[in-house]
Amino acid sequence: MSDIYLAGIDIGTTGAKAILSDGEGRVVAQAGQEYATAYPHPNWAEQAPEDWWQATCAIMRRIFGESGVAPRQVAAIAVSCQAPSLVAVDREGAVLCPAATWMDRRSEEQCSWLRVHIGGERIAAINGGRIDPYFLAPKLLWLRQYAPDCYAACHQVLQANGFIVQRLCGAFCMDSAVGPLTMLFDGGRQDWSDELVDAMGLARSKLPPVLPCAAIAGRVSSRAAAASGFAAGTPVLAGMVDGAAAAIEAGLVARGQAVEMTGQSTVLMIGSDQPYHGQELFPLGHAIPGLHLVVGAQVASGGSLRWFRDQLGEEERREAVRQGIDPFELLSRAAESSPPGANRLLFLPYMYGERSPIWDTDARGVLFGLSLATRKADIVRAIMEGAAFGLRHNIEAAQAGGFDPRSLACVGGGARSAVWNQIKADVLQRPITLPGAAAGAAMGDAILAAVGAGLYTDVVEAVAHMVTAGPSYSPRPAYAAQYDQLYRIYRDLYPALRTHFQQLAAVPVNLP
Repeated sequence: MSDIYLAGIDIGTTGAKAILSDGEGRVVAQAGQEYATAYPHPNWAEQAPEDWWQATCAIMRRIFGESGVAPRQVAAIAVSCQAPSLVAVDREGAVLCPAATWMDRRSEEQCSWLRVHIGGERIAAINGGRIDPYFLAPKLLWLRQYAPDCYAACHQVLQANGFIVQRLCGAFCMDSAVGPLTMLFDGGRQDWSDELVDAMGLARSKLPPVLPCAAIAGRVSSRAAAASGFAAGTPVLAGMVDGAAAAIEAGLVARGQAVEMTGQSTVLMIGSDQPYHGQELFPLGHAIPGLHLVVGAQVASGGSLRWFRDQLGEEERREAVRQGIDPFELLSRAAESSPPGANRLLFLPYMYGERSPIWDTDARGVLFGLSLATRKADIVRAIMEGAAFGLRHNIEAAQAGGFDPRSLACVGGGARSAVWNQIKADVLQRPITLPGAAAGAAMGDAILAAVGAGLYTDVVEAVAHMVTAGPSYSPRPAYAAQYDQLYRIYRDLYPALRTHFQQLAAVPVNLP
């Protein structure tokens, strides 16, 4: 397999990342490129799909130029993505309007309509999960109501990975793993639910064919080859949502195994042999047929740290340039200099509303316990601990539903911070392990690509050959009681502030 390589591409919330891996899971090259998110109105979050494509082409050309790997040596390509997004395209694949990303929460009005006219119980019974602006269906209803020309011109509604797949090979499709995030999916049939589509009055023709994650959607076209550097004719798989890719990267291939992924958000995933039909958490598909993921997800845990870097971390950004390192490395060092508990400072990580388990568009970030003695390092550590408390809240919701992970694998950009990994182990009072090749969701894509290329018979076999064990972090009993106390306060803060969040959301914003 030494002359065969697999390409994994992840279209994330803040940027695209791609890797080339050999058939044994060794990463031979990787690159990434950031892109912007626009927030034109309160609760809106939009991206330009063309930015995803330009980033994909740029990083692949860089990889081929620096790695020495010939494009013809790539046996298959798999793409994962942030999800769900609403990407409306015409028959040629041209983008009709900015993509509303998973962070976009403008569709509360449509959610209210769904609760009245269809009901959360019926939707949960078919699709799983609850009614919330996070999911695709309310976004699509908003488009139909407030951008009718775009809706009428829309040929297909794609996800971010589906958009890249279409650009690579011309095929319109959606992978089965992302299906439950649409709120239009039949978990039993693993296809669109005619009942839900009809009940919402949506056009079934605008929804693309659903393919298994490892299915070959098409082959790289000559035009895409010229833009991206891939060889024409290279197989392109349907791919998967980034959570499913992260689960594969971490080796989650069976019931009861659990993974947490921290990037812009923090996502908890627990393997299950049945789709989840509760409403505190939500379901997600897996690339292994018959295996499902029970998911608890925050919105802006890692995003809060990025916000700190961008708004308050000018000194760290300058010093990082001087040292030639990532500013997040300096932030991690700062957090390590603050004691557990961040000198009695707590952070609610609800910087752009929150998903599970509180599901509140109006919730906002809070620093609780600020004093004149508070240092910048304390704020950084409080942000990390707040994300860990939010993860613990989701684990407790999972336990209430009968899912109780005893340990977690940790992946995503946040896993690069040793101090953050240790904080999670201490707050959760569970061991944290990392995979040996922690390259992000793109590594999971490469593993899937190995299956699509025929190197392995299925994902289980591919994981056995391509995933190795990395560092681990054990909980420190000395801090358990302190974190238990702080967590109880953390849990009490949101109910005490919920009404005030709603009142704050009603205050007019004078946009420039």
